[in-house]
Amino acid sequence: MTKRKATGVPKNTFRSAYNLGNEDYSESFNDGLTEQHHTDQCDINKILAQFMETGIMPKTNANPQYADVSNVDFQEMQNTLATAKTLFEELPEQVKARFNNEMHTFLNFAENPDNLQEMEEMGLAVKNERLAQALQAEAGEETTSLPAGKSDGSDAAEQLST
Repeated sequence: MTKRKATGVPKNTFRSAYNLGNEDYSESFNDGLTEQHHTDQCDINKILAQFMETGIMPKTNANPQYADVSNVDFQEMQNTLATAKTLFEELPEQVKARFNNEMHTFLNFAENPDNLQEMEEMGLAVKNERLAQALQAEAGEETTSLPAGKSDGSDAAEQLST
């Protein structure tokens, strides 16, 4: 800001191609906002040097997860995810609003078999007695395994798998 010569009152100036724009628009900090006492804990060279010396990685808040994903194809999973996103985007706005427009919330809801009645009310699932019986029979087989060659008499599960 410049001051008027006669009154000394600050004069508003506008930035243009003809002024230098030397005005300081940001707040300056002398000591900085970064906490410098964490530098040793964040330096990868010091972390690796400590590991090479002790053989133990430093503790973190992260919980590592280990799994065998050798039979999972990355491209197939990306295509499945893209298809799920597309299908979710095609849902009516009222349904998406119920799940805060979050696909993972909807998927968690849809995967729960207790929500089948509500899914039918929203028009997202079709009531199929035979399919419901097959799913119940399949769930019963998982909990009470039958001997090999024995059947529980339900041909719906067989037709579902074919």
